[in-house]
Amino acid sequence: MVKVLEAADIDPLDQLGVSMTPEEEQHVMNELEPVANPGDLSDGGRLGAVKLTPMSGWGGVPLKQGRPAALRAWMWNGTESMLPLAYNPEGTQHDFAMHYRRKRHCLCCDAGGFFVTKRSPGCPNCIKNNCDQCRASTDKTEVHKLASGKTIKGWIIPNFYLSKEQVPYPVRFYGDIPCFLEFCPRRGAKGFLTYQAMIMHAASIHTAQWNAELQARAAQRTDETDRLRQRLDALERAQAQPVARTAAAERMAKARAAKKNSAANNQA
Repeated sequence: MVKVLEAADIDPLDQLGVSMTPEEEQHVMNELEPVANPGDLSDGGRLGAVKLTPMSGWGGVPLKQGRPAALRAWMWNGTESMLPLAYNPEGTQHDFAMHYRRKRHCLCCDAGGFFVTKRSPGCPNCIKNNCDQCRASTDKTEVHKLASGKTIKGWIIPNFYLSKEQVPYPVRFYGDIPCFLEFCPRRGAKGFLTYQAMIMHAASIHTAQWNAELQARAAQRTDETDRLRQRLDALERAQAQPVARTAAAERMAKARAAKKNSAANNQA
């Protein structure tokens, strides 16, 4: 049985049917517009008409600063990641993202995100396929040289690292090429190593915006082509004008010479 709101519980102001003026309605709509770049709101702040205040997880007590929600880490290939933090019911202690930091990566088949336990002591994929290269993930003697110059034995490595210097194969670090979209986080110190990588990111993550950017660039190139064509036409006209004047001058000179010859013949 659904509980129905009683007439005595209805606010009289809700029954007035008060309507807003167009100006008031537009003001409210402006405050509800999506914010493209809200900034850092982890410690609270204002987002449009909404004021955000960090609260404790137990009892709803306002806090001066928000608590961390993620731990910055890097995958084995250098990809920066944010590992979620799990808190106790009181919200005073987190697990330091141990659930994610216990995950492992296999250098043999490139499988990642698995846990090494007594029941599954290695890579599940290699164990299932009875891999010959790593002997079903039991080979602990194979030596691998890391980018830092260090060597490790075996085929299983941690999937996440807490510093860039610990990353064994840093092939996905950030570069200086920013994303074309201004409010994308992949800008500044978090750019791309190559322009091709930025294009792949834009085409897959910002598909609609990237298509609009390509159309705008094509239109700009068309405008530039039209302006260049106009300049060439003007240059050709400017070069043709002296030639026309020279031809007219030659005709005038010939006419004068013919007139002089005619006068001389008449006198003779």
